Amino acid sequence: MNTRFAILIDLAIFQSAWFACVLATLSPFPRVLPLAGLALVLTRVSLTKRLKHALPFLFACTILGVLGDALLVNLGFLGFPPYPNLWGAPLWMIALWLNLGLMLHPLFSWFIDNCLRATIGFSLGGLVAYYSGDKLSVLALEKDWQSALAIAVEWAVAGIVLHLVHIRFPRKKTHS
Repeated sequence: MNTRFAILIDLAIFQSAWFACVLATLSPFPRVLPLAGLALVLTRVSLTKRLKHALPFLFACTILGVLGDALLVNLGFLGFPPYPNLWGAPLWMIALWLNLGLMLHPLFSWFIDNCLRATIGFSLGGLVAYYSGDKLSVLALEKDWQSALAIAVEWAVAGIVLHLVHIRFPRKKTHS
């Protein structure tokens, strides 16, 4: 398959899964949508035979997401409407982190190839994503600019860790 077309498919699937997770709490299917989004991403990664390579990133993103978001919630920087959670991190948000881990290489490899790009890119990208969640009323930035700074730091750390995982588990060239 044409690499550009494959990237467009990956991006469309990732964005669909993002909306499924983020809008889950506003829908009549709050527990089904995150699972459907994750299933969509998992199917794409499996069909393109990228699952084995994605596993270290999947585990890293899961740990980063649960610990980072739970810490921000427990420190009062983030708030979420009632939803099943793990130490304060809602399960739909954890599903987002799982999706990121699964789709990291096809969509964000340019960032994780370089530590500075990973730090800045993830910091800004995470901030935009959480700001969007705030505007969609699925989360609350409880302390305005302090929350924004805390989120930027969380995602900067995530970028650095994912860069280090990328170095430890280099990608083998495959065609998708």
